[in-house]
Amino acid sequence: MAKLKLTDKVVGGIYRYDREDNNETAYIGSAKLTPSRTKENLFEKADEYHRKGETYSNKYKYSFTVFRTNLRRPLGEVLKMKVIVEPKEMTLEELLTLEGNLIQEGIEKGQCYLNHDPDPLKTWKKYNT
Repeated sequence: MAKLKLTDKVVGGIYRYDREDNNETAYIGSAKLTPSRTKENLFEKADEYHRKGETYSNKYKYSFTVFRTNLRRPLGEVLKMKVIVEPKEMTLEELLTLEGNLIQEGIEKGQCYLNHDPDPLKTWKKYNT
């Protein structure tokens, strides 16, 4: 599979993890369709991968991010995924921009504290151009 470009069309959406104990948004992320993810199971598969992806046999090494590590701590028991933008077709750049804008809004409210990266588009450009 060829590497995605920012102008490539993807079917993606945005999710967040809210704390059930105080309704704070701890994390916002995006997910896009892949061979193992359909529109019907996109977010379920993303949640599963975040919580136990190290047990999968992938060609890519699983990364224990700050967010994923916290899902394995007691905090993870009160973090529940909620869809905030249903999957739709857009460019990869549009998806990453939307994700970044929502993260910034959360940061301004003192939330999204498990998002290590406040600007996914900038980071994508850093590692892919």
